[in-house]
Amino acid sequence: MKVALVVHDFDPNFGHGRYAVELARRLAQHCDLHIYANRFAIAPESNLAFQRVPALRANALSTVLTFIPAAERLLQRRHYDLIHAQGLTCWHADLITGHMCNAAKYPRLPPTTLRQRLFPLVVIPLERRFFQQTRARHLIAISRIFADEIRTHYGWSRPTSIIYHGTDTVTFRPAANAAERAANRAHFRLTPGTWTWLFIGEAVKGLRETLEQLPHFPNAELLVITRSQLDFYRDLATRLGVTARVKFHGYEPQPARGYRAADVLVYPSDYDPFGLVVAEAMAAELPVIIGQNIGAAEWIAPGRNGLLCDPAQPATLRAALQTLAENPSLARQLGPAARATVERNSWDTCATATFAVYEQLHRDRKS
Repeated sequence: MKVALVVHDFDPNFGHGRYAVELARRLAQHCDLHIYANRFAIAPESNLAFQRVPALRANALSTVLTFIPAAERLLQRRHYDLIHAQGLTCWHADLITGHMCNAAKYPRLPPTTLRQRLFPLVVIPLERRFFQQTRARHLIAISRIFADEIRTHYGWSRPTSIIYHGTDTVTFRPAANAAERAANRAHFRLTPGTWTWLFIGEAVKGLRETLEQLPHFPNAELLVITRSQLDFYRDLATRLGVTARVKFHGYEPQPARGYRAADVLVYPSDYDPFGLVVAEAMAAELPVIIGQNIGAAEWIAPGRNGLLCDPAQPATLRAALQTLAENPSLARQLGPAARATVERNSWDTCATATFAVYEQLHRDRKS
């Protein structure tokens, strides 16, 4: 079976790119796999064929608008048994893995700048057309909530498989010993002996809500790992009087170090189709407090392998933090249970389920 996998970035360092790399390395053991991407952050591998797709990368909108026609031109030059689109990448996909529903995202995480407001105005109609393309026969949704969003906002009514993200449990693991943990804490210049919260990911996914809890916990310190612009959040920390207890680290090329340095992941996002950072924290045996409406919440049995909060009700986040502050033994129990949950949802499991969809679509086409 000859398959084209189409993704903006084939990059194991973040988001969709990491998903594509982990999946491709496993799928290539079973099919002739060709990767179409604008950027490749890994060296060529013997069982993967790389095809660069040109795109203007001035911003997210220009990437989407220029990548799609370029990918279409290149895909039409060869015959494939199956074209697998990772998000909004081409118009002739047989299979779509969805990672974002912008029509669901923006009402809950409203844009603040003019550029951010322009993006959904242009992309949501394109995304609707993408999920209504006639050739697409199957959707892989990364959570049940995401599948519901695509049905509700874009009218998807064709077959759907729920296949969760996998997690690299070798890279994302707890610290091996006290010395390794201390080295990671030193890397982020964390204060010895403090209760360290970790926020990692897009700032809009709960950093404000997390910062607003710090005044209630004078013995806590917050480590922030993000690519996002931080001016607003630095000003907020100043207004709250907690600047000295916030480590705005910015981007971290080895996020596993953050999980090993912290005591709890705080991720009170009101929107995320899944939340890969949650799975990575769980793999590192970190207790997690996450928004109840995100995809990763489907993995959480509250009080057993994590805690949930309602981002619209700050008191629920405070209560969850207070629960861990007052019950260190609970925190120690949540971590191993969280890792056990992740181990049941490995990248091998994800790839096996995805290839089963490939085989079914291939059989259907031949018949």
